[in-house]
Order: sequence, then C-alpha cells, then structure tokens
Amino acid sequence: MTRLIAFDVDSTLLRVESLDTALDAALGALPDAAEARRHLHEITNAGMTGRMALRDSLEARLRLAALDQARVDAVAEQLRQRVTPGMAALLRRLRARGDSLHAISGGFADLLDPVLQDLGFRQGDIHANRFVWQDARVVGLDIDCPLSRNGGKADILGKVSGQARETIMVGDGMTDFEAFESGAADRFIGFGLIARREVVVAACEYAGADYVRTVDGLAKALGV
Repeated sequence: MTRLIAFDVDSTLLRVESLDTALDAALGALPDAAEARRHLHEITNAGMTGRMALRDSLEARLRLAALDQARVDAVAEQLRQRVTPGMAALLRRLRARGDSLHAISGGFADLLDPVLQDLGFRQGDIHANRFVWQDARVVGLDIDCPLSRNGGKADILGKVSGQARETIMVGDGMTDFEAFESGAADRFIGFGLIARREVVVAACEYAGADYVRTVDGLAKALGV
C-alpha cells in the first residue's frame, strides 16, 4: 500500500491565491481599486484562518468583481508561471518513490486545471470548486461541491484515501488542518513559505503536527 499525500493548491503548490489573482486584475478597473483590493485580502484571510465560513468567503470575493471567460482563461495561463519554486521537483520525487498525490483545493478548477496538469496531476487527482457560468460570465459557484464549504477537504480525503497506508494533508490554511483534525488524514504538515497564518501555527503546536517554512523542510517532513 502507498502513502496518499494531498496538497492544498493556493499558497502551497502555487505562490499566489488563484481566485484573488483573477479578481485583483478585475478590480484594477475600479475607481477605488486600492480599497477593493484591501477588502479582498481581508475576506481571503478571514476564510483561510477560520474567522469566516469558507463558502461565505468565496461568495463575498466573487461579488467584488465580475469575471468573464476571457479573464479566467488569461489568469489560468498566468498561473502556470506561479508555481512555488522547488515544488515541481518535489512532486516528481514523491511520485518516483510510489506515493499517490492529489490536489485538493478550495480554489476553482476553471483556473487551476492547466497548472495542475503541468505538475503531473491527472483529472482524477484534481479536486476543486467550479464556477457557475451564464453567457460566458461567472455568476457564482457550484454549492453542491463539498469544497465550497468547511469540512469539504475531509469529505474528499475520505473518498480517495482507499487502502493508503498513510494519508497526509499539506497546506497553509485552517481548512487543511480541519481535514487532519477530523480524522480524515493521519498527518498534517503546515506549509508557511508563502503565507504564514498564526492560527495554523498554533493549531500545529497544539496538535503536535509538523509546520515547515521551506520546500526543503517539507521534503524532509515527507521523508524524501
């Protein structure tokens, strides 16, 4: 039996938040762009630290600016250049030793599929939210997807872990830690290179989980 390692995507596999990257570009056209971007950052951080329900955070962010097919496609292409340095090589090493890798994200597959495929994830390995479209414009998110709510990552892990001898969740946010806390993952490794969230650091300390700040540190925690 192999290990199953589930990676968060935004601020873990990627050095940016994918939805915020798309929205930031759209907000640039507003007269109060700086204030809108500050508000976007606050909403994102509230969702990632558990101060705001994940679905509320996603819906609030989508209300800040309109996204259309052209912008989504353009940002999806840009994200292919936003991989966290050293992460692609680490994924190759993990696959070479026989680990089963999955990407489990509260972000949107519409934005993430191209870069995750670049990183070697097959369609069945990618788990993410989906936009709801109307006339080539984003009008919301698919609320039937478990990843649109808190606890969704645990649900996904429960479905994909199968006969894995060990299940490990890697990520920067509280939704990642929740998957471990709920029992869906045997281990949690907090990843703080891109975004250090003090509530996640504290949760790791309390639970005795690993917390790393570099890709090399992550590799050591994963035993490669």
